[in-house]
Amino acid sequence: MHATPKRMPKTRRTASLAAVLWLTGCAQQLPSASTDCAALFAAREVASAASHDAQYQPLSGFYGLRSDRVLAALGPTAHSREQRSLWLQRLAERDIEASAIELGNAAPQTASPWLSSARQSQLQSCRDNQRQQLLEQPDGFQRAVAAAQVPDSYRDWARTLGLYPLLKPFYRQQIVHAQQAGEQAAAPQDSARWLGYQPLPGNPTADSIQVQSIDALGLPQADPQQLAALFARHAPWLKVEQASRADRLGSPVFRANGQRDFDRQAPQLFEQIGWSRLNGRWHLQLIYQLWFSHRPKPQPWDLYGGELDGLLWRVTLDEQGHALLYDSIHPCGCWQAFYLPANSPWQARVQVPQPSELEPRSLRRIDSTGGQAPTLWLSAGEHSLLRVDSRRSPYPAIRYQQRPLNELRQLAHPQGRRSLYDDEGLVSGTERLERWLLWPSGVVSPGAMRQWGQHATAFVGRAQFDEPDLLERYFVAP
Repeated sequence: MHATPKRMPKTRRTASLAAVLWLTGCAQQLPSASTDCAALFAAREVASAASHDAQYQPLSGFYGLRSDRVLAALGPTAHSREQRSLWLQRLAERDIEASAIELGNAAPQTASPWLSSARQSQLQSCRDNQRQQLLEQPDGFQRAVAAAQVPDSYRDWARTLGLYPLLKPFYRQQIVHAQQAGEQAAAPQDSARWLGYQPLPGNPTADSIQVQSIDALGLPQADPQQLAALFARHAPWLKVEQASRADRLGSPVFRANGQRDFDRQAPQLFEQIGWSRLNGRWHLQLIYQLWFSHRPKPQPWDLYGGELDGLLWRVTLDEQGHALLYDSIHPCGCWQAFYLPANSPWQARVQVPQPSELEPRSLRRIDSTGGQAPTLWLSAGEHSLLRVDSRRSPYPAIRYQQRPLNELRQLAHPQGRRSLYDDEGLVSGTERLERWLLWPSGVVSPGAMRQWGQHATAFVGRAQFDEPDLLERYFVAP
């Protein structure tokens, strides 16, 4: 079962904020120190409404707490007092992170009162009181666990109106056909028309990086030095076929006039961590994201071309910091594919017949081991991941920088800072024409670039890239 709460529509959220605005009188009129905590957080939400960040899910009815899919999965397993306390702490940390970004992106005259040390201290005191109350109230804690469940990125009404059950076999057929074509393609032949990218040297790496710290919730944790070494060790080498400037790596930026632009001068890969669960065991994951300025449109009616394009590359680790699995998607959530290192003990899960709600996935076992970063070969224009292997090119390569993915939530802007993403986690202006064919799948704006946590990866069934139990649908571990 993969039932999830339904996404709150933007119009309903806007109406809720309007109601709060009416109740509080005015967004600029701050509650006094004696005002109750619920009203305080409601007023803060109004103040930052224009810069709402969609990465985490606020807990309805529980101020100062936000969830993601990992925490949603952990809530029902938090039985001991230590586990419940740590789970509530993580929810509060998500709210602190998101609210700092929202207020940092808001207009200075609106955000300034909320960024004062006195107001931040008051907010934190309310969070602490909330956590303590939930820790002492079993019924309240269970309600918080239910409120922490995160909606998926599918719209049931679209599947109903679009006659999704009738179209599902067609979607499956097209997906299988595209995967078979990719698997049968010959390996790219290296030449001067393939531009190479490599990570900057500097961060130390080691043959084995023991990730021994397991927190009370069962999540493997790494300290900053360990993470830096892990990200350096597994940073992929890239070979990108060149046909135009659209095949050069870069990063989104805002120009002096406030319009979005693309900077190719200093290629970057953005990174963050995640977790996945297989056979009841949690695994640390490294996520790398790269960007291209656009996918060219050979004809005006091309379904897939448009502004911004890229790739997300994810590495699932064992306890020694070696890769057990690689997988990738485009930033729209499309075309997920799996790659098993040569020495990975994981195996594909064989299910006959295949469940009708499970979308087929391309799976290859590659020639490189999990201790060395592979080379990714991307096509020109479409930026499809053609091959993953251990080859190292003799041609000169450009060095790329590694930056936190969170930077895209607070880019420099002539009026301060702005997020790359809108309040629904999509990148405005990156819509594709394919959305008019794929809307019956229920996916929100198919083809558009989107924020972490918003990547629906299936047109058959339902799946989210950050869903902790996604891998268990496709793999078994000894």
